[in-house]
Amino acid sequence: MMGDISKGQEPFPISSLQDDLGSFNTYITDSIFPDGTSIASSKAERNDSDDDEVDDLEGNDPWTCSCTIDDPEDQDVAVLCTVRDSDSCDCVSGFGNFYTKPDTHFHQLLNLDALPERLPLVECSPQCPCFERCANKLTQRGVRVSLITKPASSGIGLGLFYTPNYDSPTLPKGTFISLYAGEYLTTHQARQRWIDQLNNPKAGEGNYVLSVKLPGETWHIDPRYKGNIGRFLNHSCEPNCVIQIVRWGVDSLPRAAIFTKRDVVDGEELTFDYANASGSTGMASHLEEQGLVQDGIDQKGRTRCLCASERCRGWMPFDERL
Repeated sequence: MMGDISKGQEPFPISSLQDDLGSFNTYITDSIFPDGTSIASSKAERNDSDDDEVDDLEGNDPWTCSCTIDDPEDQDVAVLCTVRDSDSCDCVSGFGNFYTKPDTHFHQLLNLDALPERLPLVECSPQCPCFERCANKLTQRGVRVSLITKPASSGIGLGLFYTPNYDSPTLPKGTFISLYAGEYLTTHQARQRWIDQLNNPKAGEGNYVLSVKLPGETWHIDPRYKGNIGRFLNHSCEPNCVIQIVRWGVDSLPRAAIFTKRDVVDGEELTFDYANASGSTGMASHLEEQGLVQDGIDQKGRTRCLCASERCRGWMPFDERL
């Protein structure tokens, strides 16, 4: 049994019942480019072409709020940048805050029912002076849920399960699980990796690439070798989680954040629908995760789905554009 997959990088340790995690070899808490550079160093630009270039942000976000208090350890930091501050916080007034007010333990939920379609969440930027624990930086605080990886419910591969080690047996709807972190690739880079994998029998099965699609902007997140706990969530046609696009400041690159879409009970496997990871069929930031494997596929490249839910569509989603 592995003690902590993240090796202390996450606020909560993440254990595994198996030491062998396959091709996964490097844990990262936030996504990076193939050269190892953090995506936090770059700003969002139109990149629908196959151009591999990314502009440098140089650590400056032109849109920041001015919310602050004298003592960052003060409990009042939790009420910074809430909806009540919509008149004084530039971030909240410009983009809203769809998180609940933090409780005394800084627990928060995403109000999924209030989210506008076709728009990503926009949190306060890391450059904002409102401290890490403000009410509008939920996805920037790491994994704060007790999780474990072990053999998946389908019996094939590993899955991610909720295993509470405190007095709450249920994860409420809207709980933040983690980012879906990995290497950020352009379409050209993602396509080349897929071709290389098909031509290399030693590369193993599976394609973990998650495509983030926004108007004029497309990124592909590959956590196969370098990623976080998000890579262990399996597909289900009737999932208990959704992925929501979030920006850390208006000019940051889009990130994929995983939230529970309903209450999750002790011991339940966490899943999301690879065909509709955004949780909305009409959302412009539609995400698709490829589930193609080398065996058991039909002539169209589809893989049989093993989720066993009552709404199972029979086949795994597959993006033919890569």
